[in-house]
Amino acid sequence: MDTEGIALKILEILSPVLLAALTWAAAKLAQLIRAKVRSEYLRQVLVRVDEAVYTAVKDVEQSVVEEIKAASADGKITDEEKKRIKERALASVRSHLGAKGISEVGTILGLDTGALDGFLSSKVEAAVHDLRRATVGNGAPPRGATVPLAPAPAA
Repeated sequence: MDTEGIALKILEILSPVLLAALTWAAAKLAQLIRAKVRSEYLRQVLVRVDEAVYTAVKDVEQSVVEEIKAASADGKITDEEKKRIKERALASVRSHLGAKGISEVGTILGLDTGALDGFLSSKVEAAVHDLRRATVGNGAPPRGATVPLAPAPAA
């Protein structure tokens, strides 16, 4: 047998193995792409939730909290008013996300309605904390806030 015949025989024997390896590599690549797409989709959904929560908290803080503080004799908000304000913020978040968005978030995170309400409530509390911290001035600005550039040092 000549070298051409030997090479053809080796290719004939190894072709099923090469085909199996190529199929396996294609399946692994498809898994990787699916995982990457799912991860990116999850990230986008969570970013949208964060933006909706933060927008709702800032809106409620501007429109409702200031009115209540001004109407109150001591400028303090009662626990009942805090509860009402939080419910209004949660309603605003639900409105921003819409019924389809709420359903999507629950499905993606694997949360039933009660757990999803708890999740959104926690996000509202975190946004209020961030907003308070930024207002006091002892922390970083809240997400999405613009920070003016520091003036250039005098020469």
